[in-house]
Amino acid sequence: MVINRSRQIAGAFCALLFVAIIASAQATVVWDLNPNDQNAPVGSSSHTFTNSGFSITAYGFDNHSGIGTGHELFYKNIPEIGGAVEFGLGLVNTQSNELQPGLHFIQFDFTAALAAGLTHGQISVGSVQPGETFGFFGSNTLGNLGSQIGGPFGSTFDDQFVAIPNFGQFNYYSVVALMNDVLPVAIQADLPAVPEMNALVPIAALIVLVAATHGWRKRRSA
Repeated sequence: MVINRSRQIAGAFCALLFVAIIASAQATVVWDLNPNDQNAPVGSSSHTFTNSGFSITAYGFDNHSGIGTGHELFYKNIPEIGGAVEFGLGLVNTQSNELQPGLHFIQFDFTAALAAGLTHGQISVGSVQPGETFGFFGSNTLGNLGSQIGGPFGSTFDDQFVAIPNFGQFNYYSVVALMNDVLPVAIQADLPAVPEMNALVPIAALIVLVAATHGWRKRRSA
């Protein structure tokens, strides 16, 4: 009976540990910057995107030596020759409704996401043709472009997620066209491990300890 009991406890411990490992594995939250596949003005110079209860806010700006003034955002979804699609979040009444070098930037507020513990932020930028480049800027002040933290990224990074360097150093990250025009497409970040599942490991250890004590007492009384 003691041996069977020990095997049952060991099995329960392994099951709990497996659940804890699976549950604590990182998942990824993705924010599509044109979630309804529109080709129309957003209706504002800012918009909040929410997925799985986590939010980021995008702001469109005209660039005045690093200081932004609000510019209405635009959902772009235009088929191109050859089957490609110009898709993402741009600006109203700019050339091709995209970011133009030196003239505009789209800034993303990660304050709430960082407070929730999200990590490894990445941004996908599209409409990056050969000869076109983009970069990332970081700031802790809304509407202030701040300092360049990444780039130039060329056409090999078109529509690919690119890691934001030193993510978490700033609350605001901007996409800027460095050569010709580009278009932010999506953002993603990793969820933290689930803390409730981490608590299962000490609980399982306690179960094993209780089982061992129970077996020792049974052997003494035999």
